[in-house]
Amino acid sequence: MLTLPNTVAVLLLAAFLACITLGLAMIGFFMLWQIGAKGGHASFSGLVMALLVLAPVSVAASRHVMLPSLHDITTDVDDPPNWLEAPPFSPSWLQRSDADDPAARRAQLEAYPQITGRRYEGAIDRVLLAVNAAANEAKWELVANIGADALVDGLEEIPEPDPDAEAPAPTGEADPARAPVPVPRPDLDSGWFEPLPTYALLQYRTQTLLLGIPQDVLVRVSEEEETTFVDLRAATRDGNHDLGLNAELINGFLRDLDVRLLGIAGG
Repeated sequence: MLTLPNTVAVLLLAAFLACITLGLAMIGFFMLWQIGAKGGHASFSGLVMALLVLAPVSVAASRHVMLPSLHDITTDVDDPPNWLEAPPFSPSWLQRSDADDPAARRAQLEAYPQITGRRYEGAIDRVLLAVNAAANEAKWELVANIGADALVDGLEEIPEPDPDAEAPAPTGEADPARAPVPVPRPDLDSGWFEPLPTYALLQYRTQTLLLGIPQDVLVRVSEEEETTFVDLRAATRDGNHDLGLNAELINGFLRDLDVRLLGIAGG
């Protein structure tokens, strides 16, 4: 219903009114204790309502103070992947700085030293299948990609067998529909085959669960010999502070990817 800048303004106004309510509730409790004045129930109700508003605002304020002002996080600060489509940005009263500022990248290294890329001892097509599966499970919306279609074309994950399914009983007769069909062998000597790409970029769009804050995510998958590297970049669209949301998104996605590619993860 509201854009993020307007939502922040409404939350700040609600926090200001909650502070006034909290102060009046304290005065009511003091008067009740000193002279037995009426209004204890009203003071208690105001205290509860004020705390319900101030609790999430206090968590956000503590993150705003303790974490650096960053709205763009990447696992590769030296060579961050470039956006395929620039995330939309509408100027507002919230300040916005340059995400590629060297000072901002240094601040990210100090605040989030655990945000690093992944190296997997496997082919790029297998890693890309795991990336697609993890993105689909997180309900990310694919915006654009480069090289991903050629790598996953014709590749499908093998479904797990159903332990409760009964095997078909042998009939002793061959099924013509399942008989192998001979095809001519390709001429490898005279034919020309385009090599598969060793580099892919996928850009997604998502949003946070509670407030629906929009986030843009870029996944870079690159293969070098028998090793595949995965780097991520996540950014919020408004304001200059993500309150740590982008770092949490990257960490959660990489943990999911590590589980899917268990056994071939490197450093």
